[in-house]
Amino acid sequence: MQHEDTTKLLEFIEASKSKGASDEFLASFLARRGWPQDDIYAALGSYWERTTGLPVPERTAGGESSRDAFLYLLAFSMLATWSGALGSMLFRFIDHWFPDPVVRDHVYNLRHAVTWQMASVVVAFPIFLLVIRTILREVQSRPERLQSGVRKWLTYIALLLTAGAMICDLIWFLNYFLTGELTARFLLKAATVMLICGAIFVYYLESLRWDRNTNFARVKRRSLKFGIGAAAVVVASFSIGLAVAGTPSAQRQVEADRRRVQDLQGIASAIYSWHKRSESDKASPSLPPSLAALASRGIIKASQSVDPETSAPYEYEAKSESGYELCANFSAAEEMDRERGLAAQFWYHGKGRTCFTLDASRTPVW
Repeated sequence: MQHEDTTKLLEFIEASKSKGASDEFLASFLARRGWPQDDIYAALGSYWERTTGLPVPERTAGGESSRDAFLYLLAFSMLATWSGALGSMLFRFIDHWFPDPVVRDHVYNLRHAVTWQMASVVVAFPIFLLVIRTILREVQSRPERLQSGVRKWLTYIALLLTAGAMICDLIWFLNYFLTGELTARFLLKAATVMLICGAIFVYYLESLRWDRNTNFARVKRRSLKFGIGAAAVVVASFSIGLAVAGTPSAQRQVEADRRRVQDLQGIASAIYSWHKRSESDKASPSLPPSLAALASRGIIKASQSVDPETSAPYEYEAKSESGYELCANFSAAEEMDRERGLAAQFWYHGKGRTCFTLDASRTPVW
């Protein structure tokens, strides 16, 4: 504000106060005439400083600012964590339900990725809701905290990031549209990004309009709608993820079966190496007499020759000079994925005792 304007404003305020005008009337009247609120309150402060002979005290709020920074940083970091994990989880579901013949996703990789994203959402989302609830309670009792610079800065940063994500999503969509490569898989992914980022953008854009005169009942209803909507999507996605990944006990069975297959592959590789050495040393048998013989010579680890859950030795039986059989008891049947190569399909197994016939003269199947 220029010095001449400041002088005029101060003269008007002094003349009005001498006629009995209240501060509330002057603030409202001058605001309607286009004066910024900061200039109005600065002029009123100058008037009362001259009238009382005391400077207007500055309110120190270092501790509150630090608390604001903690709450808002925690809220936005949790927001980024659960929304990013949710989007990644939905992308995985889309890849699973709408497979691309060029990109082949393995069933186990899907399970592993989904469980990680599920854990991220389950931890971050409740913390986000709790922090937002705490912020709303404190703001309702102390509306001056709405003027926190930390709040505004972090909100604008969140808006910038979500707006950037939506713009990139539109560019991505138009690029595929112009090149004629639109597929159901791509459209669903683009819609996922737009919906998640759009909901966050609208909610936080509205939060910037909160001030001392805000109707907090309306704010709570808006926040409640956002929370319920987000919770519904999170719960639905988590339920689908649980169906894909299975219960913790089922997932443990998958992990145990995966370990069994890895052990059998390692044993097959060790037997292949044994057979190769026996070709140059005619005194040695072409196949090892037992899995214990492989472990005793350090070709495999002792833990690699036994079941990870029962500690029972894997079954090994020589069938010919180079042919042999490996057997293990599996906890569950493996899901079939016809898009995987024939080598990978060799190790598919059912539930219970399953045997694999191999030839030590050939490179082991992986």
